Amino acid sequence: LGVGPLLLSASRQTAGRGRLGRAWQSDDAALTFSVALPLPAELDLSGLSLAVGCTVADVLDPAGDRIRLKWPNDLLLDGAKLGGILIETVPLPSQLRGVVIGIGLNLLPLPPDADRSAYASGHAALQSLDPTATAAATLARLAPALQALLADFRTLGFAAWQAAFSRRDLAAGQRVRVGDQVGLARGVSARGELLLETPTGVQACHGGELSLRLESSP
Repeated sequence: LGVGPLLLSASRQTAGRGRLGRAWQSDDAALTFSVALPLPAELDLSGLSLAVGCTVADVLDPAGDRIRLKWPNDLLLDGAKLGGILIETVPLPSQLRGVVIGIGLNLLPLPPDADRSAYASGHAALQSLDPTATAAATLARLAPALQALLADFRTLGFAAWQAAFSRRDLAAGQRVRVGDQVGLARGVSARGELLLETPTGVQACHGGELSLRLESSP
């Protein structure tokens, strides 16, 4: 990693990796890219995936009425999964650590004969929001916004995006399951933790390897 962000985009991905070790494959029907940069080792990265999600959503859906965010790393368009974010880190010399932000967005709708049972959260395509969207044009729109986000996150942390996330929070006020806990989602903290209201009080859930699932009412 050099001194500034490095952006790499792949037109086809055959050995990608998502959260929880899931395989992540893509072709030219999707936009997949990563941004890598060195950050101070002491910088709190809590909530970085949420801030990235807010930035992507604000670029693609500035009106804010179609793209919602599901803690900790999913983007949904009209209720179906549009894309996801994965952040990984590696240690570097001189009190730095390398941060790699992977972003994947569905660009084209599924073909009519696709097996939709393989998409537990549904499948949404960016071209449903913008029929003229291409991978190159979308990346050109996102890159400067992500560069500005990363510059600001160094000094502001997630707190600066807490309100923006709340406006797009898919789970707010709903009954959800996080790991083995069930409760009501009460937004996120200034560090990006999910606030889960349970019979024993409000629990702060960290992203890590936890996932959130909407539950039907009892």
